[in-house]
Amino acid sequence: MDPISLSTGHSFAIERYEKRLRLIVYKNGEEYVCRKESRKLFNDFLNANEAKAFKGRLQLSKHNNDITVEVKGEVIGMVSAADMKNYLTMLF
Repeated sequence: MDPISLSTGHSFAIERYEKRLRLIVYKNGEEYVCRKESRKLFNDFLNANEAKAFKGRLQLSKHNNDITVEVKGEVIGMVSAADMKNYLTMLF
C-alpha cells in the first residue's frame, strides 16, 4: 500500500507485523524510524478525541480530527484521523 505523504521528503505507512502493526516514517523513500505497536492501542488512540501516543523517536498527537507526526521532537506532518482510519481499514 502506498505511504501517506507528510511533508517534503517524508511519508508515513502502516504494515502488518505478526499480530501487531508496524508504523513507519520514510525520509526520501528510505525507512527513517518505525514503531511496532498493538492494533488495539492504535485503535484506542484513533478513537480518542485528544491523545498522545508513544514515547521515543516516533510520536503521534491527536487533537480532534488531526494527527500530528513527530520524529525526534520535530513535527514532520499532519494527517486527518479519517484518512488514517481508512488506511488501517484497507490494510486489514
